[in-house]
Amino acid sequence: MDKIKQVENNLKMVLRHWGFGEICSSIYATLALSEKPLTAREISKRINYAYTTTINALNHAIGLRHIRRIRQDGKNVYTIEADLADIVNERLSHFLKLLEDTEKSIRQLDKRYRDKLKGAFKTIDNAINFLKKLKGVKTET
Repeated sequence: MDKIKQVENNLKMVLRHWGFGEICSSIYATLALSEKPLTAREISKRINYAYTTTINALNHAIGLRHIRRIRQDGKNVYTIEADLADIVNERLSHFLKLLEDTEKSIRQLDKRYRDKLKGAFKTIDNAINFLKKLKGVKTET
């Protein structure tokens, strides 16, 4: 496997870890390593997915503001819109919100159930504090 393909595969694995599907991670990695914006057809060929499947995934990524479509030389081409750090930060924020919602739902239970979930509450609280520190958010002590 050539070195560029290895970088592409590693980038796809990172994106998969952060919740991207196979096709979206393939598209992002392909565009990230491309020297120029690509057409949907070029992307489709490079990632080995059907053109219509590629278009649907591109539209989804555009909606998330990860990919941008621009007009160039009379055709639509696609390029990276969101930096990988922005995407990771977005995913961390989403995960933090899920944890906070879970913690809130435990707090709203009556005492008997809260007592049963003390261990879960503690581990959720630890995860929340860790993510807040990672994001540079002040935590309550």
